[in-house]
Amino acid sequence: MRCYSCFKEYQGDFKVCPYCGMPAITEAAEPIHLKPGTVLAGRYILGTAIGAGGFGIVYRAWDSKLETVVAVKEFFVARLVTRAQGTKDIIVTKKSMAEFQYRKDRFLAEARNMAKFGAHRSIPNVFEFFEENGTAYIVMEYLNGMALNNYLAQVGGRIDVDFAVMIAGEVGNALKSLHEQNIIHRDVAPDNIFICQGKDLKIKLMDLGAAKLADTTDDVIDIILKPGYSPAEQYDNTNNIGPWTDIYALGASLYVMVTGVKPDEATNRKINDSVVPPMELNPLVSENLNNTIMKAMAVEPHMRFQTIDEFLLALSGEKKVISLEEERRKKKRKRLFGISAALIVLSVIGFFVGRSYTSKKQADTLKPADISVWISVKDNSSEEEAMKAVIADFTAKFPDVKIDLEAIPEEQYSRRLESAAKRGELPTLFESSGLSESVLDEAIDLDNVLKSSQAEECLFLDQYNKYYDGKKQIPLGFEAPLAFVVTNGPAAIDYDKNFFQDLSDFGSDTKIAVDDRYLPLLDANFKKINGEAANTFLDEEKNTAPVMLSSTMEINEVRNLLIRFEKTYVYYQAKKIYCRFLYEWSISECDKDEQRAAETLLSWMLGNVYQQYLMIKEASDGQIPINNVCFEEKIQSRILEPVKDIYESFTFSR
Repeated sequence: MRCYSCFKEYQGDFKVCPYCGMPAITEAAEPIHLKPGTVLAGRYILGTAIGAGGFGIVYRAWDSKLETVVAVKEFFVARLVTRAQGTKDIIVTKKSMAEFQYRKDRFLAEARNMAKFGAHRSIPNVFEFFEENGTAYIVMEYLNGMALNNYLAQVGGRIDVDFAVMIAGEVGNALKSLHEQNIIHRDVAPDNIFICQGKDLKIKLMDLGAAKLADTTDDVIDIILKPGYSPAEQYDNTNNIGPWTDIYALGASLYVMVTGVKPDEATNRKINDSVVPPMELNPLVSENLNNTIMKAMAVEPHMRFQTIDEFLLALSGEKKVISLEEERRKKKRKRLFGISAALIVLSVIGFFVGRSYTSKKQADTLKPADISVWISVKDNSSEEEAMKAVIADFTAKFPDVKIDLEAIPEEQYSRRLESAAKRGELPTLFESSGLSESVLDEAIDLDNVLKSSQAEECLFLDQYNKYYDGKKQIPLGFEAPLAFVVTNGPAAIDYDKNFFQDLSDFGSDTKIAVDDRYLPLLDANFKKINGEAANTFLDEEKNTAPVMLSSTMEINEVRNLLIRFEKTYVYYQAKKIYCRFLYEWSISECDKDEQRAAETLLSWMLGNVYQQYLMIKEASDGQIPINNVCFEEKIQSRILEPVKDIYESFTFSR
C-alpha cells in the first residue's frame, strides 16, 4: 500500500499510515479531482489536491523517478470544463473549445515563463510540463508553508515592519528578474506570495498564469483583477501596463502587511482617494517607508516608481523619497520655472537668431520667382490676415519673389483644389489638410523644409516619420483630446478637476457623448467607444449627456453653445496621449526657383512671427502651435494652462 499523504509504502491494510499517522485516502475530495494514486506521464503519482482556483487544481504528488515530493498543477477552468467522477479525461463543450484552447496555451506559456527562472531564489522551480487527459500539467517544486494572506489572517492582520520589508524585497527581486525578460506578472497580491517553512526562510512569488510580455500587443488581453491590489490601468482592456503595474500591486501588498488594512479599489481612488498613509495607521512605519509605499501606490502611473530597482533602493532606505504631495508641488514648480526660463531664453535667442537669419537671407537672396498660395478660410478672416502679414514680411526681405495669395471659403476649398489637380494647375504652395492622395501625389518631398532652422525650433516634429507615410505635408499645429463637462442643469455632474485618466472618472452611470468629427483621435486614445450622439450633449433643451469627448479644436465652439449651462474643459491624462497634427501645407511640382521660394516661405510659416499671429492673436483657442516659443506662450492662457502638465506624454503616430 502507498500512503497518499506522505507517499511511503507499507505492508498491510491499515486504515491509518504507520509512518505519518494520516488516514488512508482512497477517494478524491471533490468529484472533479483526479483520484489519489493516478499516475501522470508514467512517473508522477498524485496524492490529494492541496489547492484549487479559477484556472487550475494543484496536487501533492510523488515523483517515482527522482523519489521526491513535487507539486502538480492541472489546467482546469471550472466554468469551461468538467470531469466525470473517477475518470481522467476532461470534458469540454464545443462552445467552450476555442477559449479553452487559448487559455491552455496561456497555461503552458506560464510554465515556459517559470522554467526560465529555475535558479531564482524567489520563483518556484518548474521541472516539467506536458499535456495529458485532454488538458495540461506543470510539475514544480513542492513548497512547505502558507500563502501570505493566510499567514496575515493567522497573526491578526498585520506583521512586523522589518519582516514586511524583507518580504517585499524578496518579491521585488523576483519581479526584477521577470521585468528584465519583459514579463509583467499582473497578479501580485498576498495570495500569490508564499512564505516557505524551513531553516532558510524563503519567500516565493507564485502563479505566473496572468503574466504578459510587456513588449507584445496581443489582440486579446485578459483583464486580471484583484480589487485593492490591481492598479487602474488593469481595469481597461489596453496595453498600458508595465513594471509600474506590478509596483502598484507590490506597494498595496506591503501596505496591507504593515497596516492590516486593504487599500480601496484603484477605480474608486481615482474619484476620491481616501487611502490613509500607513504611518497614520502604524506609528512604527518610518516616514521614508511611508512615502515609498504611497509612491508605489500612486493612482497615476507616471507618479510611481518606473522600475523595480528604484523601488528597492527606496525600500532599503538608500534612496530618500518625498511625499507624493511634495513631489507634485515640486514638479509643478519645476515646470513653471522651466517654461518661464525657456520663454526668456528663447526670446533672447530668437531675437539674435532672427537677426542673423535675416542678414543671411538678405546676403543670399532668392532668385526671381512668381508663386501662388491658396489658403482655406472660415467665416472670419484670421487665417487670411495672418498669411498676408507673413507674406508682407517675407517679400520685404525677398523683393524678387512675387506672391499671389487666394483665400478660398472652407466649404469650396477641397473641390477647387481637386479640380485644379486634375487640370495640372495646382498652386505652388497650398493648405493640404484632409486632401485625397490624388492631390498629394502631385506634391513634392519637403525634406528641405524639415531640415530648416525654423523646423528645429518646433516641438514634436521629431515624431514626424511616425505620423506621415511620406514627406508631402508639413503641419503648423496640432490638437489634443479632451472632454467637455456640463456642471449645472438637470443632467450635470460634479467634476472640478483639470484631468481625467479614464472614462469611469466621470461616474459609472454617466452618459458620455462622442463628437464623431474626431473619431480617429478619440479611438486612438480610448479604443472603440460606444458613446451617445453629440447632440445629446450639445442640445440645450434636451441635454441628457453631461460629458462629451472631443478635441481642443472645439473649445471656442462649445464655449459659445449651451449658454444656459456652466461648462468645464477636462484634459485627458495618460502615459501616452495620442494627438493629431493640423493645418498641413504642401508644395506642388514646379521649377527650381519657385520651389526654393515656396520652401523658404513654408519654413517661415513654422517660425515665431507667423505662428504668433495665427495661433495666438487671432485663431481658435484650441489649435496648438508647434513652434516652441509660441507653444510655451499659448499654454499660459487660462484654457490651455493644464497642457503644461501633460504635454510630455503627447505622442503622434499614424
